[in-house]
Amino acid sequence: MLPFLVIAFFLLEFFEARIEEKSASFIKKAGKAGPISAALLGLIPQCGFSVVGSNFYAKRIITLGTLIAVYLSTSDEALLVIATSPEHIPNVLIIMGLKLVIAVIAGYAIDLILRKKPESEECHHTHHHDDSCEDEELIGEEHCCSHTDWKAIIKCTAKRVASVFAFLLAASFLFTLGVELIGEERLQEFMLTNSVFQPLLTALIGLIPNCAPSIILAQMYIEGTLSLGSVIAGLCTSAGAGLLVLFRVNRGFRSNLGIVALLYGISAVFGVLISLIA
Repeated sequence: MLPFLVIAFFLLEFFEARIEEKSASFIKKAGKAGPISAALLGLIPQCGFSVVGSNFYAKRIITLGTLIAVYLSTSDEALLVIATSPEHIPNVLIIMGLKLVIAVIAGYAIDLILRKKPESEECHHTHHHDDSCEDEELIGEEHCCSHTDWKAIIKCTAKRVASVFAFLLAASFLFTLGVELIGEERLQEFMLTNSVFQPLLTALIGLIPNCAPSIILAQMYIEGTLSLGSVIAGLCTSAGAGLLVLFRVNRGFRSNLGIVALLYGISAVFGVLISLIA
């Protein structure tokens, strides 16, 4: 899968460097279309938009529904990992479609219940600097690869490929080791394989603010340890660095915990429902 990852990440870096700033501005100005706009952008295999969403929510530029939508649709590099297995390529489209539907439904439902406008007067009074500078600051704060020169793109591509490949190697090693030491049946019991409650576990794993959990979940899905509903539940909570940034920039620790609980609840419920239907 290494050649595929190199090509895929190179193309991602090439286009990210050109569209990420405009995409952040697009989310910012989306208004009532915020949840669906954020959900569509979140499907791109990276975590930059969840970081931007956290910053925008902290300033009350976007609604809670839009923030949850981008969190739910974000999958880090997991979809690329699943796509490296030819027989699972159709499943990538299914996963993307289901995550998009979940993100849009949840986003609009939350905004409908709260009925709050995305912008607050406090935001206008406390932030007077230029919007373009603000967008550049928010994007670059947690994403080192917002560059346009070829050397930087190649460097960032190599960094991401090495990181993902290392996680995949570690995940494959641990999975094989677990099968050898514990036994496949016990390992499946531990992961609640074939249980309708497995999404409750994978959604919890996905909350770890790093790209490693989503890659590991993708690998376990390819190995057949996770069901469709379980991998979707785990990938819906895999908001990358977005959750870390939320706790850093958004005031109110209990409020942030509530957002995490909301994200987990939505992901787990939809994961269980998909497991029951599929």
